[in-house]
Amino acid sequence: MTVEKVIGGKQVFLSYIPAGSYFGEMALVDRGKRTATVRATVRSQVVRLNGRLFRELLDNKPALKKKLQDDMKVRQEVNNFIEEKKKKFSGVVDMYSEVAEFLVKQGIGEATDALLIDETLCIGCDNCERACADSHDGLSRLNREAGKTYAHLHVPTSCRHCEQPQCMTDCPPNAIRRGADGEVFISDACIGCGNCQRNCPYGVIRMDSVPPKKPGLLQWMLFGFGPGPGEPDKDWLKKHYDPKKPKVAIKCDMCAGKSGGPACVRACPTGAAIRVSPEQFLDVVKSGGR
Repeated sequence: MTVEKVIGGKQVFLSYIPAGSYFGEMALVDRGKRTATVRATVRSQVVRLNGRLFRELLDNKPALKKKLQDDMKVRQEVNNFIEEKKKKFSGVVDMYSEVAEFLVKQGIGEATDALLIDETLCIGCDNCERACADSHDGLSRLNREAGKTYAHLHVPTSCRHCEQPQCMTDCPPNAIRRGADGEVFISDACIGCGNCQRNCPYGVIRMDSVPPKKPGLLQWMLFGFGPGPGEPDKDWLKKHYDPKKPKVAIKCDMCAGKSGGPACVRACPTGAAIRVSPEQFLDVVKSGGR
């Protein structure tokens, strides 16, 4: 969910509310008028609490009330900061609001972990793609050039690991699972039916067969054997392709089980590739636009 407020006749983005959070406490405790709009960006379940009973609960739980007041103070400071910036730097705040809206439209609002590329830092080396392929049997789980861009933020074709994965809704062998850290992955039980690819609204799942194993790095460097780092080129695949190998669903698994975190981020020489949760890059105050 996103929190927005009309300032100067325009909707201004204030913050992002992830799953498991709460809102409305400021008006409830202070008995004031709500001035912001909370908008669901994906299908959501909201629990409505009785105001009178909740205030009685706070009166009986001083520690809870203190925590709530501390949270309210932080939120109020954020709101005041953005309102002040809107008055002095209207264009900048409008840009941040537009960036937030763009990210939500690209599915970032329902993501638990998504890949972003800062195009002011990206040099187009494609190390991210090669590292991904070499970490996953020679098949890259991301397409750096594909996807949409707003300002300097690029959202490449890579799994968002959604809170409510649509790819999971119709998997006959239940091969699509969620890991302990939130990553959505496809197990070896995949039968290649393609339902997940058709159901994914972001086009991040591909159907392909695992390519034959490439010669080692030293063989490539010293003798020119094999296609080199990254996903094999089409000519090499055509020459070594095994038609008996079935196609299976391929997508990002957050490099689960591999030390060091996502290979795409580790391989980026400039720090342009980042993997973060929505609240980390939709909160313009905390992130400063990055």
